[in-house]
Amino acid sequence: MYGSLAAYATDAATPPIPFWPLLFKNIRVDFLGSDDFRPADKVEAARALNDALVAGWEGFEIAERLPLDEVATAHERLEASGMRGRVVVLL
Repeated sequence: MYGSLAAYATDAATPPIPFWPLLFKNIRVDFLGSDDFRPADKVEAARALNDALVAGWEGFEIAERLPLDEVATAHERLEASGMRGRVVVLL
């Protein structure tokens, strides 16, 4: 409950969004489109990512991808000791 989701891409032309389950759990959903960011901010973000990669950062490790109806499992995975990488919740 009281979580946040940020989405920036999908492979579905018309993605199904479970409105009522999200509403009753007080989940905030942000849809981020690259057109919403100023060009200067995009350039700065690209520079920062490039600098991190040059310094040896390999990117985010994704440990597991789970569907939205398994969001409780996602939280449990993150709370478990020894978890490496991110848990991504898919809509």
